[in-house]
Amino acid sequence: MSFENSGFILLMLATYGLWLLVRHREPQAVALLVVASLIFYGTNHWKLLPILTAYCVIDWGIALWLMVSRKPRGVLALGVAFNLFVLCFYKYTPLVVQTLMNSLGVHGLENYARGFDHWAIPYGISFYAFTGIAYMVDVYRKTTPPERSFVRYSLSAIFFPHLVAGPILRASEFLVYMHSGQMPQRGQAILEAFWLLARGYFKKMVIANRLATAIDPFFANITDPVTDGVWALPYVWLYALQIYFDFSAYTDIARGLGLLFGYRWPDNFNLPYLATSIADFWRRWHITLSRFLRDYLYIPLGGNRGGWLRTNFNLMITMLLGGLWHGASWSFLLWGGLHGLFLIMHKTWCAFALRDRLAALTGFKGALWKGFCIALTFHCVCLAWCFFRMTEFNQSLLCVRKWFVFDSSKMWNHAATDLSLWVAMVGYGSLVLMVALLNRQQDAIRERIDSLRYQFLHGAQWGLRAAMLLLAVLLSPGGQAPAFIYFQF
Repeated sequence: MSFENSGFILLMLATYGLWLLVRHREPQAVALLVVASLIFYGTNHWKLLPILTAYCVIDWGIALWLMVSRKPRGVLALGVAFNLFVLCFYKYTPLVVQTLMNSLGVHGLENYARGFDHWAIPYGISFYAFTGIAYMVDVYRKTTPPERSFVRYSLSAIFFPHLVAGPILRASEFLVYMHSGQMPQRGQAILEAFWLLARGYFKKMVIANRLATAIDPFFANITDPVTDGVWALPYVWLYALQIYFDFSAYTDIARGLGLLFGYRWPDNFNLPYLATSIADFWRRWHITLSRFLRDYLYIPLGGNRGGWLRTNFNLMITMLLGGLWHGASWSFLLWGGLHGLFLIMHKTWCAFALRDRLAALTGFKGALWKGFCIALTFHCVCLAWCFFRMTEFNQSLLCVRKWFVFDSSKMWNHAATDLSLWVAMVGYGSLVLMVALLNRQQDAIRERIDSLRYQFLHGAQWGLRAAMLLLAVLLSPGGQAPAFIYFQF
């Protein structure tokens, strides 16, 4: 079930209405949210519920076992192994089998290989597997106590707003509020929640879906003569925008829903395409995954301890596994490897004194250098996106080739000149700027206690949010809306 699906809207309204009635009675509130989450995940996918339940049972049980075990490291290894084994089995079995068949030159098993055409990967499995691993490791490190109630732990693991595509939450950010007597009984920052919901739906329904409609035909026909001579780079730029608006929209909606139920979760994005380096990009993009890879993989591998060679090895392994986490294709591994290579190059560059002198520039020269760094970083990210977007290696290489080889008469064809795309993005930017200015004015007036103007601006805030939500519905391209990109992971 997707956030923009009418079934979800009905489920959300019914759940929230019932929650308002039972929120002061914790057992009923917990049961309500667990049932709603199971309905959300199980709709049209009921056969996947046993997998989700198994994750909850094992992770909850392992955490309790860790508290009494004399060999907690072995217990933790057992729990992590279960999470990774199930994840790898469902996600990578077709890839491994097909790769072995190709490498060994096995023929005549086409019918067997076609059996994977209907192989179902439980959607969101990467996210709830990583959430469970983080929980068990935190219990092992004694930074969080285990939750003794299975139902309450399950709610923290499968709560529908963050279940399928994150953010990847730590126990200190959510599970602690599941303890008896700790659950919120009212929403918080309702104005902010409504803004996140309106902004998220506008990003997804107006911008991301419209971008998908415009650029998908090009990528789907990258090897077809119809795209010969078309300049690929504008399409890659637009894909970079699409995946940002699509994924950040999901995060906005998830965080907004969390606030309605009284939970504040970390943001996943901080203007990533304004990053001045690849390291800066990963501090801004998919932040909760970046910190997971850092705290639960890079640092345990040794981090930056052990010299230049070992540090870069740890960094590359982390990014390769982070890439493979995204999907069952060697192109994802290559995507992660490219980011690992870029990070290693950045760390090497940081060791030169020239880098510090350039970073210290001010005024026009400083702005020029910063702009160059942003442009270079963005195009490095776009280069990697070519291997992320297309799972066939040859198609990805052809896309990169078309950055530089194209017909000048076709270079601005189709999507690059679609005025509706740019109008939608400019409109989004204008609305965001207006809300930011109203926020600033409202805070300043609150200090002077100008009641009348404060009430006017407060009403304008609500009005802008309602307008953005209404525009999201009215300006949506219509037709079958594509699912959130990160649902496949």
